[in-house]
Amino acid sequence: MKLLQYIRIHGLAAAIMINSLMALSSCDNAIYDDEGDCSVTYRLKFRYDMNLKWADAFASEVNSVNVYAFDLDGILVWEKSDSGEALATDGYNMVLDLPAGDYELVAWCGLYNPQSSEESFEIPHTTIGRTTIDELTNRMRRDIDADGNHSSRRRLDFMFHGRINVSLPANDDGGDYTYTMPLTKDTNHIRIILQHLSGEDLDADDFTFTLEDDNGYLSHDNSIIADNSITYRPWATTSGTAGVGKDDIDDARSRAIISVKGAIADFTVSRMMADHKRKMKLTITNDEGEVVARVPVIDYALLSKTYYEEAYRHPMTDQEFLDREDEYVLTFFLDRNNKWLSASILIHSWHIVLSNIDLD
Repeated sequence: MKLLQYIRIHGLAAAIMINSLMALSSCDNAIYDDEGDCSVTYRLKFRYDMNLKWADAFASEVNSVNVYAFDLDGILVWEKSDSGEALATDGYNMVLDLPAGDYELVAWCGLYNPQSSEESFEIPHTTIGRTTIDELTNRMRRDIDADGNHSSRRRLDFMFHGRINVSLPANDDGGDYTYTMPLTKDTNHIRIILQHLSGEDLDADDFTFTLEDDNGYLSHDNSIIADNSITYRPWATTSGTAGVGKDDIDDARSRAIISVKGAIADFTVSRMMADHKRKMKLTITNDEGEVVARVPVIDYALLSKTYYEEAYRHPMTDQEFLDREDEYVLTFFLDRNNKWLSASILIHSWHIVLSNIDLD
């Protein structure tokens, strides 16, 4: 009997000692206050390397971030934004003030630009606990005339999209967890150049340039939502000499064009989609209303894809190529009657000359 009591007493003492040791080793115990912060922190980094240099350009190109967290039912539970010089600092990250759990994070980056008088894109008003993920759309601002026609002559601010699923772990001992949000650029600069084969100057005012596509309304997953067709007009037209190339590919097969004379038109358009190959049309007319050229721009742009696949030994889908490239130069050579004879495409230093080709 005494032996049994001895075992019970000492067993209880051992249990108390173990519990005490566990309490002393707890992250919240005062004895360990000097050992560091034991809280759990979740951080979100951003990376923009979906480009043809495969290099992170987040710090140099993104000036604002808006992040939205949705629960497993697709309901908004948290949102946060940041902008300004902080985004350009080395190692920038956003703290996710969320409890442990599973979330879908959506980022729209570029909604706010302090250098613009009006933002180029807008999203609907959001409400925590009510807004659904399908309602987190992004619509390009545009002008609408009395007849309901949609058009844009804006130099659009850079817009980026990101989307990831995260599982934020619980950890009573504390910890620091970092997640990376990859970004895709949704805006593109397109420069159109008209040149005479004779080399004589052209006046940009003698031509009208338009681009058409219904690509100005984006879903939370960055796909296109059915929308009105938008007529893009150039935000700048000039006559004279302009630089159109970069010596950023050191390869004997590349031929960089440094400058050209002619009529120049600059556009910015929303996300270019591979399944819109025949939708995005460029039309150039002269001062008498005659069509000088009419071509599907995306078909033209994709003609350069093979060169980059070979240069970087990186096979790409059509959509990946369009998402990686955001600068296009299309040059059209005209005869004495201002009719299109041939064209060339310049993407960085890759130069493709097309003759007697009809992609329409």
